[in-house]
Amino acid sequence: MMVNDTKHLHPYSALLDRKIEFVTADLCNQQELSNNLHRISSENALIISDYIIAMKTEINPSDNYRGGNIRILYMFSKYHQNKFFKTMTRDDIISFLDSYRRPDTADSLHKWIGTYNLFRIHLLRFFKWLYYPDIEPDKRPKPAVIENILQSTNLPICGLLRIISCF
Repeated sequence: MMVNDTKHLHPYSALLDRKIEFVTADLCNQQELSNNLHRISSENALIISDYIIAMKTEINPSDNYRGGNIRILYMFSKYHQNKFFKTMTRDDIISFLDSYRRPDTADSLHKWIGTYNLFRIHLLRFFKWLYYPDIEPDKRPKPAVIENILQSTNLPICGLLRIISCF
């Protein structure tokens, strides 16, 4: 019987498929995350898979945390048209994070700040691992690509007063 699907004839593809299956196993949205990883470049999908595998060894993350990391890194890769993670610049990271900023009229409660800061933390941890995978997680330095990308506290005075008045 002849198989027309050449994707599985290359050993790299078979390895990637196994890794994607492993890192998405037991997630409530396993099929969606698996499909997403297959939609981005094989290089980035492999790096995400290796990162999640390392994370499972280092910190034993919850399923939600694992799924969240996969989703954010997928979105980051997709946002930059599958640019190889190691060639990403500080401006690439800032551009991605800034795409979640919302004007006061669209987000009067400034919920975008939580998203921005959460994504920033996930990307910080990812790039620390990407550049220093052999160093213990708590001893990994910040690579230059992620240096000085500060947590957002961009809350105008009128928004701050509105929040304070709720208490």
